[in-house]
Amino acid sequence: MDIVKLPPGVRASEESDCIRIQEMPGGRYSLGGSVLSRCGEDEAPESVSLIGGDLYATYEDAEGAGLAWASEHCAEVLYVSRSAGTEPLPDVA
Repeated sequence: MDIVKLPPGVRASEESDCIRIQEMPGGRYSLGGSVLSRCGEDEAPESVSLIGGDLYATYEDAEGAGLAWASEHCAEVLYVSRSAGTEPLPDVA
């Protein structure tokens, strides 16, 4: 899996496999993501999303969990979007 880390505050395009890490008030981190699962040669790709869940104590913990999740779904190129502070990531134009 190739990993592309975007600058803080930059959101990946809607068409890309990505994880999004949001710093929350209080210093914890939320994780979300979406990938087109490509596991299995005979199966058609399927869109899979990661929404909500536990908050992570550090950015590194959230990123590690997101990378593991994307790897489980056979992501080929994964974009990592990170909030700039506690402000939400902007919508894609």
